[in-house]
Amino acid sequence: MANWYQDQLTNKNYLSPIGFVFILDKAPKASFLCQKAEIPTMSLGEVSIPTRGSVPIPIEGNMRYGDLTITFIVDEDLRNYMELHNWMRALGTPQNLTERQTWRDLRRFDPTQDPKYSDATLQILNNNNNVNFDVVFKSLFPSELTTLSFDVTGADNDYFTATCTFKYTIFEVRNNNSQTKR
Repeated sequence: MANWYQDQLTNKNYLSPIGFVFILDKAPKASFLCQKAEIPTMSLGEVSIPTRGSVPIPIEGNMRYGDLTITFIVDEDLRNYMELHNWMRALGTPQNLTERQTWRDLRRFDPTQDPKYSDATLQILNNNNNVNFDVVFKSLFPSELTTLSFDVTGADNDYFTATCTFKYTIFEVRNNNSQTKR
């Protein structure tokens, strides 16, 4: 029989909501001024197996991942905003095909990775501001970028923040030794 004390938490420190660093290879300026990032939701779908005259039997199905959303401060020259804007434009409907090809050629960092996708890492820090674990997002691309609303009626000078939503294939939680968390 297991000792109840051995099953308790040994680390009594709490996870801080401000202890993170977001790294996005294809948009380093946006990731540098990142103010908010979330580990997305994940849900397990189910398949219902019908039975004769009885309640269907649910069994586990496919994993579904929510979108990754980040919020960042927009710099005065719009450089970080335009990183994401140009990435989305190249993926969507550019004005001409050479625009898409030029964008791809400028961003060929890794020959093994498709230039339209990027990997991202959300590093979660411990109470000493050291990396505790990484949340690694594979093959992500931006799907939505918020507006920048100019308004002279505001009382304070609040600086612009923009939110970008990303789609991706999968995310993994790894400890600081780059192994999957258990």
